[in-house]
Amino acid sequence: MNVSFRQLRALVMVAESASFTRAAERLHLSQPALSYTIRKLEDALGLQLLARNTRIVELTPAGQHFLLQARRMLRDMDDAVRDARDTVALTRGVVRLAALPTVAASLLPQAIADFAQIHPGIEVKLRDGRAGEMLRWVRDGDVDAGITSALDDAAGLSFEPLFDDNLMLLVREDGQRLARWTSLPYIALLPDTSIRPLADAALRAVNVDPKPAWEVAHMSSAVALVRAGLGFSLLPSSCAAVFNMQSCSVVALEHPASRTIGLLETRPVARSPSLAAFLQFFKARLAEAQTYGN
Repeated sequence: MNVSFRQLRALVMVAESASFTRAAERLHLSQPALSYTIRKLEDALGLQLLARNTRIVELTPAGQHFLLQARRMLRDMDDAVRDARDTVALTRGVVRLAALPTVAASLLPQAIADFAQIHPGIEVKLRDGRAGEMLRWVRDGDVDAGITSALDDAAGLSFEPLFDDNLMLLVREDGQRLARWTSLPYIALLPDTSIRPLADAALRAVNVDPKPAWEVAHMSSAVALVRAGLGFSLLPSSCAAVFNMQSCSVVALEHPASRTIGLLETRPVARSPSLAAFLQFFKARLAEAQTYGN
């Protein structure tokens, strides 16, 4: 069935005008062209929509029923066009974003709040999770983009590096403890986190056995164990802005390992105007922070 919105508008105008002459004037068409348009619509539907006589044009019962559908389809099309224009103009839209917990808790909240001041019609939805969860969410289309660490198993996805998140050594604030941190128990994150393999490699680089005395799923737990004096941990530097580091010594490793944080998206990358605008804003914030940090 080949029905055009031009034909639907013609039917609605004829029905409202009850006259081919008046409808043709309003549509800026000749009367023969309007009649041809209506006839093609009736042929496509296999229905007679209009009953014509010398004085007035009336809808048939089939025409009355179809008119309701025609108006609904035109309204839906108008709404779709308006939504598209609003989205391009950044007056409305939704950004579905996922991020690692440290990024979600440190870099993103203020960026989202400031972006909302500029584009109040765009809603930014944030979901935090581990790297493996991020991979699944992006692949399944649950989020538009993920801010995560570089992954080995990212086939079919695009990864755009944003910044490096160096590891730091965390021990309870005590000169003697800091001097002998290599002999303290190792407080590690679980093996399926993006940090664990980097931390283990960094320990091997300084001839420390990466056998953990503690394994925890969350960085907040690792920090709490360090504050209690139960050992040392290697965590990304971004978490320093998130967790309570009171009574802790935080130092950079002599040979720090780092993880690259970037944007994970489906390939080919096709960003909505709202997502593109937010990512441009977020990257500008990162550039400002890096410049200030230097």
